[in-house]
Amino acid sequence: MQHIIFTEHAECQYCYKCISKCPVKAIRFKNNHADIVQKMCVLCGNCIKCCPKTARRVRPDIENAKKLIKQGGRVVVSLASSFVSEFCGAKPGQLIAALKTLGFYAVSETAIGAELISRDIAVSIKNAHDKSSGQKLFLSSVCSAVVLYIKRYAPSFAQYLNDRASPLLAHAVMLRKLYGKNISVVFAGPCAAKKREADQMKEINAALTFNELRQWFDQENIVPEEIEDSEGEKFVPHNAAKGVLYPLEGGMFGGIDNYLRENGIADVSFLSISGINNIADFLKEKPDTANFKYPLFAQMLACQGGCVNGDGTLREASDIVRTEKLLSYAKDAENHLTENRLDDEKAFEKIKFTGTITAKEVPSVQYSDSEIRSALASIEKFSDKDRINCSMCGYDNCVSFAKALIDRRAEKTMCSAYLRNMAQRKANALINTTPSGVVIVDKDLNIIECNRNFARLLGKEEEELYELADQFKGLKLGKFINFTGCFEEALEANTSDSFNHDIRVGKKILHLTTYVIERGEVVAGTLDDITRPASLRRNTVMRARNIIEKNVVAVQKIAFLLGENAAETEAILNSIIESHTVEEPEK
Repeated sequence: MQHIIFTEHAECQYCYKCISKCPVKAIRFKNNHADIVQKMCVLCGNCIKCCPKTARRVRPDIENAKKLIKQGGRVVVSLASSFVSEFCGAKPGQLIAALKTLGFYAVSETAIGAELISRDIAVSIKNAHDKSSGQKLFLSSVCSAVVLYIKRYAPSFAQYLNDRASPLLAHAVMLRKLYGKNISVVFAGPCAAKKREADQMKEINAALTFNELRQWFDQENIVPEEIEDSEGEKFVPHNAAKGVLYPLEGGMFGGIDNYLRENGIADVSFLSISGINNIADFLKEKPDTANFKYPLFAQMLACQGGCVNGDGTLREASDIVRTEKLLSYAKDAENHLTENRLDDEKAFEKIKFTGTITAKEVPSVQYSDSEIRSALASIEKFSDKDRINCSMCGYDNCVSFAKALIDRRAEKTMCSAYLRNMAQRKANALINTTPSGVVIVDKDLNIIECNRNFARLLGKEEEELYELADQFKGLKLGKFINFTGCFEEALEANTSDSFNHDIRVGKKILHLTTYVIERGEVVAGTLDDITRPASLRRNTVMRARNIIEKNVVAVQKIAFLLGENAAETEAILNSIIESHTVEEPEK
């Protein structure tokens, strides 16, 4: 079976944004693109949300849902209540009608399952409250990504996870109780992680994101907003109560608190945490439950702000607007389901709404100091001052990146400092081995870079001064030549063309070609003595061509990885060939 979240390699190149946003660094970068390490992934969807090229994709399951419908059985949609913030322009009746047009038998709100779970959680808290030595910490299991994170990265807290099904699983169990065990249940909601539930739980046949649902509507030319709103199109078996608030931070608290207060329990604490990084910070604190005065229930959601911001949503509206839409929808909902809202309340009480998705713990790897030092040395970080911790590689610091190198989840070229140093060395090698004089200046005509041949062409005294004056770096170009106007001409030009000049310096005639590297900011010039014999000039051309063939390709690759290009470097070297090319006499 295809992975739930995967990478479209053709769209993923030279970008480390997903690594920086992944809370567990479940990314392996190889051959210039990022792949998800499936055994480490918690399906939080951060990589999907942040990818600028939409290279991170969610497994499409539309065909699975179509197949269920074609088989002829009754297929019921379990619709997440965040639909009101996703399909803002459609009324519930219109969306129900649109889903039935696709071939679904009926539509029910997943939030009904949330109500059933709220009641069961309240019972667990009440039982613990009645026992002075009972459990004091309760972690919600409604979010599949959070359950995955805890079981993989904080297994010591798995004991505090409510042994309760997610709202989706509870809803699927309830629907099968109402309409027969042979029905099919397809979830539609904001979260790709629900696909893991569908893969593992036999009660759920398929899970679609809202984005997939939009795609399906488009395929069938269905526009929910344009369908006539009919009073006959209603949720089955009835509308949900305040369980519709589950997709929001703290959305579980009202329902649980109502059940508790009906049983005379008011001294329970509630805590809402959203975002895997915030959840990780909370668990790292290792809360001492023995010192809790009152039981604490923590609702944890992987998406910052709640499920309304899930990875399977379009997210056209702001977080505030999406939240407001759901709050408005919940105003008309009952506080919780009462007995007369369920056809067979006692039958449901006998059902055990239990079972969470399974996952293996990700073992913690220990790295020796020598391994880390060796990995850091491979990217030329030999001391603390070399570790700039810029995070451009996607990792929080250089040591974390070094550990990823050891695990072969990262490549050296991901380090921008290492890459720039390597590019600088290559560029310096090109300039220094070029047979012509090369000089690069800024807009104030300060020398940025030059080679020994530049100093040699100016005279013996300048050549001797070359090493003593740190290769002229930072010095004014006018201290050495009286034709700075040629460089000023290039700086003032509104073009990237080259400019050619023949200049007499003593007994020599120098050919100068200036190139614009950065318009109005940086200019390069190549100098060559055109009074030399033709045989020497041919030799120079041959040497220049060899240099280009051996080095320019490497520089271009390095520069491309840096998000730049080496066209200027190649142009400078090509100018040497052009300025030295010997025209053969006509025969």
